[in-house]
Amino acid sequence: MLDSLLVSAAETGYSDFFISAGKHSSFRYHGQLIHDKKFVCTEEVITSFRHKVLSAEQEESYLKQGAVDASYSAGNFRFRINFYDTLSGSSMVVRPIQSAESLSFGKLNLPEQLKEFCDVARGLILISGTTGCGKSTTMATMVNYINKTKSKHILTLEDPIEFLHENKMSFVSQREINTDTNSFSSALRSAMRENPDVIVIGEMRDAETMQTAVNAALTGHLVICTVHTSDAVLAVERIVNMFPENLRRQAAIDVGLSLNAIVAQRLLPKADGTGMIPAVEILTGTSIVKKLIGEMDYGTLADVLHENSGYGMMKFNRALFQLYKDGRITLSAAHEASTSKEELDLLIKGMESGADTFRNRYGVTGDASDDLLVDMRRLLRTALANDASDLHLSCDVSPVLRIHGTLRKMDLPPLTRHDIQRLLYSILNQNQRMILEESRELDFALSVTLSRASEEQKVSRFRINAFYQRGSLGVVCRVVNTHIPEPQELSLPPQLVRLAFKQQGLILITGPTGSGKSTTLASLINQINEKSAKHIITLEDPIEYVHENKNSVIEQRELHTDTLSFTAALRYALRQDPDVIMVGEMRDKETMAAALTAAETGHLVFATIHTNNAPQTIDRIVDSFPTDQQNQIRLQLSGVLLAVLSQRLMPTVDGKGRVAAFELMTGTPPVLALVRDGRTHQLQSAIETSWKDGMCTLDKSLEDLYNQGLITEEQRLSFRADYQQTQSF
Repeated sequence: MLDSLLVSAAETGYSDFFISAGKHSSFRYHGQLIHDKKFVCTEEVITSFRHKVLSAEQEESYLKQGAVDASYSAGNFRFRINFYDTLSGSSMVVRPIQSAESLSFGKLNLPEQLKEFCDVARGLILISGTTGCGKSTTMATMVNYINKTKSKHILTLEDPIEFLHENKMSFVSQREINTDTNSFSSALRSAMRENPDVIVIGEMRDAETMQTAVNAALTGHLVICTVHTSDAVLAVERIVNMFPENLRRQAAIDVGLSLNAIVAQRLLPKADGTGMIPAVEILTGTSIVKKLIGEMDYGTLADVLHENSGYGMMKFNRALFQLYKDGRITLSAAHEASTSKEELDLLIKGMESGADTFRNRYGVTGDASDDLLVDMRRLLRTALANDASDLHLSCDVSPVLRIHGTLRKMDLPPLTRHDIQRLLYSILNQNQRMILEESRELDFALSVTLSRASEEQKVSRFRINAFYQRGSLGVVCRVVNTHIPEPQELSLPPQLVRLAFKQQGLILITGPTGSGKSTTLASLINQINEKSAKHIITLEDPIEYVHENKNSVIEQRELHTDTLSFTAALRYALRQDPDVIMVGEMRDKETMAAALTAAETGHLVFATIHTNNAPQTIDRIVDSFPTDQQNQIRLQLSGVLLAVLSQRLMPTVDGKGRVAAFELMTGTPPVLALVRDGRTHQLQSAIETSWKDGMCTLDKSLEDLYNQGLITEEQRLSFRADYQQTQSF
């Protein structure tokens, strides 16, 4: 009776059959369980069938352990059967064993990149995933590809055999645990004497099997095996942790050396309901991956996987996003499969408007068609539409926009601490969340596809700072204008623009936060890019303005993504043949020293620093160093300084924009002599008397703006150095 049931179910296309004594049978079809209420199997029928299938040794193992795996043939089908005991009686799960002949990467929607892994002569390929995610099918597809394209001896060790392989170009030996051999480890030991080219291991269950497999991969064999973990990085951890603690370091080194790739997968229902489709994460065995595995640095390994998506590696969330974007899975299926829904939503937001759904006014789930719902995307779009420079999110206050220097509240309810957390976490990936929670602050750049009114959608960039205040989160989003303005648009001093074309030296842009330093730097770099053939390297945290190569070659490096520190990036930049180096911010004496060295060695260096005026900038740099080094720093500064530009931004009289006031000190011989001698208190007088050399004081710049009708008298006086004296009169 059970023979005919199994054959009929296999012919129907069911992937699994669940049979329990006294219960209705169930079948899995395209990932969904279907219940057959007509057929109920008795204890006697299952016991009789088990006695027919199992050998005497297997029956003894079943009676001792309460479960056993076996293989069985009925009709034209072969089945994998797991017998096990339950409280209600005997049960069994049956899976048809199919021919591997029809398996292909294309039909199964597996990445074609897996072929490249199969083309390698030696090394370790791990296939990971949870139970029922299709690991055995992927492994069989790889074996079928090798079998059809290469002349190899392929040895498979399986428990039990799931796909049958006929010899094509290769010779395939399939051995089943508990039928043809006692264990994976003993089969592997004997396999080494059978001269295989490819060894396929159904499952890594213990340290001995793992060690033998790694040794085989290191000694010239291609080893393909599966491991039960949810993602690629956990697969490495799981394997290394199989070993005793005193052996784990060596085990990690061996795994790293042998690794070709880890393929982690999950099965999701297709959007059209016709079956299942895999989402595949790929970690390739690059040099840095091998090194990090050997060092057991799993956190950095996860970062490498995230940062190298698109370079032979693929994260689960990006695979899910691609499947959703192509319409092959639903958003709910993608969310259910993702371990980081916020990161997935961030990917979706950059490509699809209306992809986010929300539970409440500031929530993260709900009806996407409700125009009253507010998400981070809508807030950022509102900032763009109102020409705001910043968006502020703070607890117990409505979202606030800074428009032309003035703070204005949005017509929305006050934000709770939970609202801010949900809004912020919707644009953070897991690593960024971890950094924020550990360091209590975070800087990063965000690119989102948005549109202003009556404009086509385009990529907009934001510089975002998140921080904790009074125990809750706060967020400031700076709108980064994608248009890089010309110096004339910013009214930059002509002398500064001329100095930007010098062959070497140091140009410093100073001012408080939000004074437009980044925009000034971007404008100067753009001028060099358009008019000179230079190699320009920028070091930024984060990248704000994106430069395209014009006459120059520009390489933009972002802190924490492309480099770990300004100091290290500057040190290595000197070996990258740059003509121009731009440092986003000089934060410490190491960065300052490296910038001075770069300027001394024939490079043009631009940098920003947070100071109020040009003379104070010199003091700030010198005072950052120990007393015994300060004279040397003064000498270096006096030898390389081209200019210090200090600037302020203020709203225009008509309220339609902002205008900058500048103080410019250039490196004339008198100025450099004062710097060298430490007489910085005389620098302000030197600026005031050197207008013929293109220098300008902040007071003079403010006066010019006032005379042009661009700012008010009150604004002019508020920025003057002697404003308190003026008020007293």
